[in-house]
Amino acid sequence: MLINIAASLVVAGLLLLVVGIMIARQYTLRAKLLTAFLFIVLLSLGLLAALDSYLMSENLRQSTNRILDAAARQYADRIDQFNEFNLESIQSEARLPAFVNYIKLRGAEPYHSQTIREILIALQSRQGKEIVSYAVLNKDGINMVDTVNEYIGSDESQEIYFKEALLRKSPYMSPVIFSKTEEPSIYFSSPIEDITGRFLGVLRVKYNARALSNLLSDSRGRIGRGAFAILIDDNNLRLMHGRRSDLQYTLASNISAADLQALVDKGRVPHDSKRLFVEHSEFIEKLEKTRFTNSNLQISLFGMGEDEYSLSIARLNTAPWKVVFAQPKAVLIEPVEEQTRATLLFASGIALLVVLIVSGTTRILLDPIRRLTEVVKQIGEGNLETKANVYTKDEIGGLANAFNDMTNNVRSLVNDLEKEIDDHKLTADSLRKLSQAIEQSPVSVMITDLDGNIEYVNPEFSRVTGYTADEVMGENPRILKSGHTPPSQFTNLWNSITTGQSWSGELYNKKKNGDLFWENVTISPIKSNEGKNTHYLAIKEDISIRKEYEERLMYQASYDKLTDLPNRSLAFDRLKQALANAIRDKERLAIMYIDFDHFKNINDTLGHNAGDNFLISMAERLKGIVRDVDTVARLGGDEFMLILTSTHHKSGELPLSDYREQIQQKAAEVLHKVAQPCVIEDMEFSVTASIGIAIFPEDGDDPHILLKNADTAMYRGKRKGRNTFEEFTPEMSDKIVKRVEIESKLRRAVEDERFYLKYQSLVNTRNMRLEGAEALIRWEDEELGYIAPEIFIPFAEESGVIVDIGRWVIDRVCNDVKALRADQDSKDFYIAVNLSGRQFRGKGIANQISDTLSKYKLPGNCLELEITERLLMKDVPEVLTTLSQFKEMGIQLSIDDFGTGYSSLSYLKRFPFDVLKIDKAFVHDIGVDPDDAALCEAIISMAHSLGLSVIGEGVENEEQFEFLRSRGAEIVQGYYVSKPMRYDEFKQFVTVSDWIASTAG
Repeated sequence: MLINIAASLVVAGLLLLVVGIMIARQYTLRAKLLTAFLFIVLLSLGLLAALDSYLMSENLRQSTNRILDAAARQYADRIDQFNEFNLESIQSEARLPAFVNYIKLRGAEPYHSQTIREILIALQSRQGKEIVSYAVLNKDGINMVDTVNEYIGSDESQEIYFKEALLRKSPYMSPVIFSKTEEPSIYFSSPIEDITGRFLGVLRVKYNARALSNLLSDSRGRIGRGAFAILIDDNNLRLMHGRRSDLQYTLASNISAADLQALVDKGRVPHDSKRLFVEHSEFIEKLEKTRFTNSNLQISLFGMGEDEYSLSIARLNTAPWKVVFAQPKAVLIEPVEEQTRATLLFASGIALLVVLIVSGTTRILLDPIRRLTEVVKQIGEGNLETKANVYTKDEIGGLANAFNDMTNNVRSLVNDLEKEIDDHKLTADSLRKLSQAIEQSPVSVMITDLDGNIEYVNPEFSRVTGYTADEVMGENPRILKSGHTPPSQFTNLWNSITTGQSWSGELYNKKKNGDLFWENVTISPIKSNEGKNTHYLAIKEDISIRKEYEERLMYQASYDKLTDLPNRSLAFDRLKQALANAIRDKERLAIMYIDFDHFKNINDTLGHNAGDNFLISMAERLKGIVRDVDTVARLGGDEFMLILTSTHHKSGELPLSDYREQIQQKAAEVLHKVAQPCVIEDMEFSVTASIGIAIFPEDGDDPHILLKNADTAMYRGKRKGRNTFEEFTPEMSDKIVKRVEIESKLRRAVEDERFYLKYQSLVNTRNMRLEGAEALIRWEDEELGYIAPEIFIPFAEESGVIVDIGRWVIDRVCNDVKALRADQDSKDFYIAVNLSGRQFRGKGIANQISDTLSKYKLPGNCLELEITERLLMKDVPEVLTTLSQFKEMGIQLSIDDFGTGYSSLSYLKRFPFDVLKIDKAFVHDIGVDPDDAALCEAIISMAHSLGLSVIGEGVENEEQFEFLRSRGAEIVQGYYVSKPMRYDEFKQFVTVSDWIASTAG
């Protein structure tokens, strides 16, 4: 409606402008009277049309506002009814005795109750199809029973609906909650209490957030064409948009990145932040005015497509949300526009008639002026011989005579100027070219007077600095001064140019917006014909990008990209400098070589991103331990170094023992800080470190030697059990040499198949029958001699060579067991093989063993795979999958060294094992240690209760054998039965054992 009124006023204004121009050009009184009459008529018509349009549109606006208010309130009430119904329902349901009694009986851990679940399913089906889940949570927030099985056992104690129900002691409705994996949801919750009011748990119902959309689904077209509703929460997030579905779950206002991240972390906005922002600034500005008021607001705005809308806003009573109901203004004011168009059409007809009458009258009066104007035009085109042929006796005739006199004078002046112009053309052309070159120059150009006041800058100067030419005229170039350029450089600059010399150098200046930038500047004096300085010319090139690139290259060459710590190169330079200072001041210096224990497990289990986050966290912890004068550096991988400079004690003043004690205390502090729990990707775990220490001057005076000795000491710490620090001693050098030699020979031993197997019998305790054997790997090097497994196996694990060794063992065992089965005509004989953790987690271990069995045409029961207990505690789903694949092949599974790890019965029940193997450490002291005897007896009893057979290993005497046999252990292994034997010897032993067993039978 306002557009039509404005149009009427614009027409009147244009007519007024035309009339004003005509009045200004008229000279006679008659012409002024005619034009004044025309002005009054046209202005009156325009104002009448505008007033008619305004009155009609105002009546329609008031009527529309009432309708919009009612519609917005109706939808707000509908959502309030939905919320109130659910709050009342869940409060009454939470008082059901079935829920109270269930939590009292089973409040400690999830327990399947079909009765409770059927009640929840009934409640869910009765309430509505948009309910995703009904659940009972105990007082600790653990999901006890849920209509969705996947949610059972989950910890919901940190969810807002659990906390609010606990805090309020009353029913609670959550805001819309977003997650990465599920659709947006709304939660209703109510505390479950006994008759005394004691808090037992929470009854929780989870709605799909599209329930809100269903409540507003019929908003489009509710009042008229183009009407729709929007539901907005307290964070200006559109929960529903009746017209544009692409705007659902987007923010209607701009917020800072930090506030946005906070909302994402709380689950208050979608995790896909790229689609959150849709700017309708005027809409939000008007909407914000209603944030702290209960009244509705009528606003009109642009921003919703190409249309203008009228809005009504109604607040909810049950939630901090708003219902915005919108109606296109174009639809509302169509009747007004039709009436206005008719009025304007009539007014235009009247105006046209008046214009025709006035135009005919003025044509006669203006004809002499038009002729005079034509003459002026010809003279303007260069025809100075033209004269004004107007001979009237009025004012216009007098003007024509005066004009002719002026033309004669101008003709004389032009002739004089033409000669002068020709003289200056050559000079002007040269100046034009010079000016264009400076104006279009890709470098900044500035000219100042002798006092440094700016007289000229080119466009490139304005583009670089942000200052326009008008802003800097008369200013001093010090407006660009940043304060970072040394004053001596400006002194040299002025000394040079004031003495007539040019100056070149780099300046670190500041732009108008405060940004700093580098310039390569050349300043030269401009001299007069007499050789005196008259001005100064500055040619300046922005080299900020080049400087940033140079700084970035220098930084990247010296600092670790991940942790922002000094890298190996910079750390070595600092170590050399610290050593030089220590030598000069006769002070001590210590370095610590730090390596995190089992860091590879983090990468293998959680991924490299988690490993990177862990290293960043550890870097921050290490920086918090040392002083500013010390250095924390990352040498690569998970290896870090601390350089601890002097504690202001000269090497001769503080005894070495006291200095070592200081360093040991610092190392203990590092171990303590590192071992603190660390949360990465919502998982909390602890990691330990091994530290090697080397001290100057006792352990070396060269940075290479100190670093090598600290590394040697660190590896010594790892060999001693990790999570410790070790100081370098000269004896370590010999051991590290041997370690390196073993590691190098280990790889060649794999390539040359220098390993061999021994087999130790597994004997049935009831009939002494040989059931199978365990394969034991051995290595004898030509130069180093026999190398025990406990020495080379850890090296193989760390280097990954164990995977190749394990593949060779499986192949060799399959070859031998096939021959043994054929010789003894036995289908039950099997060989047990120990799988290392690295081999077990390797890709395709199940397929590899399956392929080997197929290669030798063997069934799965010819193998028994021994899995260490510690392996079960990591990556449980993957472990279960691999073990299930083994069982499908018919392979027996055994828990090796039971009792030395976690010994968790709840974990043991989850895995498909056949055999439990008691570690020899418990068997060894059965006869002398009552605790070991009781422990073995308990393990056997537990294993049998789970349907597992028991193997006792390390049996060396009859007393141990009889103890295990009498307690029900089915199989024993150890020197009491037989020693480990090579294949040929073991093959003969098997033949003899079968003969003895058959004879005894």
